[in-house]
Amino acid sequence: MPTTPLAPGEFPDGHGGHTSPPPGALEYKPDAETVAIVRARDRHCRLPGCRVPAKKCQLDHVIPFRHRSSHAGGWTIPSNLQCLCAFHHQLKTQKLWSARMLAGGVMIWTSSYGTTHVTIPDGGLTASPPDPDLIPKVRNGPDKWEPPEIDQGEPPF
Repeated sequence: MPTTPLAPGEFPDGHGGHTSPPPGALEYKPDAETVAIVRARDRHCRLPGCRVPAKKCQLDHVIPFRHRSSHAGGWTIPSNLQCLCAFHHQLKTQKLWSARMLAGGVMIWTSSYGTTHVTIPDGGLTASPPDPDLIPKVRNGPDKWEPPEIDQGEPPF
């Protein structure tokens, strides 16, 4: 069965659709406002299945920042940044995982084995309250685990 190629990402150049860099885009380290926006959008590490809180994560350039040619590389803007815990940031840097960002901060992840996963930001920075019927849910298990009830009656022996 032939496979359909995946989208290259919303802004494969890492420039977020801008024709000229916005303030701070050519600096490697994001300013406090950009950090707050990305952490509020992501809420946790964006690698599939990881739930390390955003405040404990590093910000990763989806399209790498080019220190010697910052105009050409991925810019330091919310549409080119994501939260990754230190371990998963290293896996991406070592090219064991690759990431592409689609509209709305949706990430397409591809492992070095060729498997593909999608992660959706938990923050949802929208102007109006989101409709819960339209929010896709990606689950890693039950919402809440409840221990089984223990019979407090006679001992079993």
